[in-house]
Formats: sequence, structure tokens, C-alpha cells
Amino acid sequence: MFDAECLINGAVHVSKPIFAIMLVLVSVGLLLSINTVYAPWTTLGTGYAITSNVHGIDILPGTPVTITAGTLDSNVVKITFRWHEPPDGNGPVRWEVTKFVYTNGTQGQWNDGTWADIRYANDTQTPDIIGDWGVQAFFRDSTGKDRAGLANVISIKATSFNTVPEVPFGTIAILVSMFGALSVFIIKKKTFVPKR
Repeated sequence: MFDAECLINGAVHVSKPIFAIMLVLVSVGLLLSINTVYAPWTTLGTGYAITSNVHGIDILPGTPVTITAGTLDSNVVKITFRWHEPPDGNGPVRWEVTKFVYTNGTQGQWNDGTWADIRYANDTQTPDIIGDWGVQAFFRDSTGKDRAGLANVISIKATSFNTVPEVPFGTIAILVSMFGALSVFIIKKKTFVPKR
């Protein structure tokens, strides 16, 4: 326990269960401090939305990324996905894939309150370059305008993600194992040696 004698001797005695609880709380606090962001379909009410299975989080190179674009516009017949390489998510185009839209019975609500079937298209790629990637979705009908070098584009939405090297995850694993070994050492030690 912590008392005046501990201050004089320079040692603090903490019981094993209290120390274990403190260690768990610190570990959970560290894990919760890592940000995780997910982009919901917040713009679907405007008629067009895009998201991914990794939006706003860091991934390792070689991790498959699925981009999903959706629209309430019944005139859209296909969606073109344009994947931009790093360094800033607006680099050279790595992949450009056009997919026809499909429906699965789900509906979305326009900003004016009316409902419509959601038309989807998905594309999956495996980025292998470290850095910020950007993906644009070009919503295309049969009579739209020529925009960004593509015919019949009626709207453009974008999303992004970041690929990182494996080193940060290795560092976290090393820190966790180091603190685990330290806690085992302290718990097994019978007494604390006071400072002199």
C-alpha cells in the first residue's frame, strides 16, 4: 500500500491484483487510442455515395480493398472505378474498371424524403504500394456528359485509404510483449527493494 513510510523509504508496494488491473487498464487505454473511422452512406440522399471496407483506416500492402458505390438515380447503368496510386491519392491511375449496376431490393431515401431502389457496383483490388490511395467512382448513364475523359458521367464521388508498412504493427507487438514480460517479472517478485 502507499503510505508515509513508503515515501520515506522510497518504495511503493502495490498488491499483485491491483497491479494486474492497472496493467490491463493501461493496455485497453492504448488500444482505444487507435483511431478507426468508417464512412457511412451519408451522401446517398444526394443520389450518389461511395465507401470501402477500409475507409479511414491504415492497411498493409497486399490487403484486398473493396469499393462499393451506390446510387438512387434510376438513369445510372454503370459505374467506373478509377484507382489512383500514392503519394497523395491523386497519382497515376493504376486500375480503371467499369461495372454494370445491380439491385438487391434495398431502398434508400433521397434528401426530399422519397424512396428509391439502391443501385450498386463493387470493385475489389489489392494495392501493393505504400501511401495514400484514392478511388473515384464515375456514375454513368446512356446520355450523360463527357467528364474526366469518360463519356456519359453524371456524378463523381471519391474515397481514400492508406497503406502502411508492417513495421508499426511489429513495434506494437514488441511493446506489448515487453510490458507483458515486465508484469510477469514484477508479479513473481516477492518484495520490492527500496531505493537508498
